[in-house]
Parts: sequence; C-alpha cells; structure tokens
Amino acid sequence: MERDQVLEQVIEVVEKTLKVKDIDEDTYMQDDLHIESLDFYSLLANLEKQFRIRIPERVLAEVETVGDIVDEVMNIQSKKG
Repeated sequence: MERDQVLEQVIEVVEKTLKVKDIDEDTYMQDDLHIESLDFYSLLANLEKQFRIRIPERVLAEVETVGDIVDEVMNIQSKKG
C-alpha cells in the first residue's frame, strides 16, 4: 500500500476515534490533539483493526505526529509481508 493511501486511512481513523477534523500528517498527537492515554489505546485498537496489524505498545511513547503513525503502520506492514 502506498504511503498516501495509508495516510488517508490513518487520518480517517484518527478523526473518527478522537472526533476531530482537519488534521494532516504534521498534526501533533499531544500538542494539537491533546490525546490522553485511554484515547491513544482506543486509537491503536482501531488502527490495528483497520490495517489488520499488531501495533506494539512502545508506539505510545514514540509517535509524536500523525505522520509518525503512518510510518509505523508502513514499517509493520512491510515486515508482515
């Protein structure tokens, strides 16, 4: 799957899960969206469902932006084969 496709799907999941609009890959999860840990776990679960992957919990500490999530999803998908 191309990065643009993954980005589009990640944005849809983030907007739906967090009930936000008008985000892009440069949107910061903490600074812009003020995401709390429970919301982040819900987001990870929805992303796992959308992409049929397992996202490690370490991602909670590592991602800062929507683009970081896209990169992580693509990295996991490339390892999945």
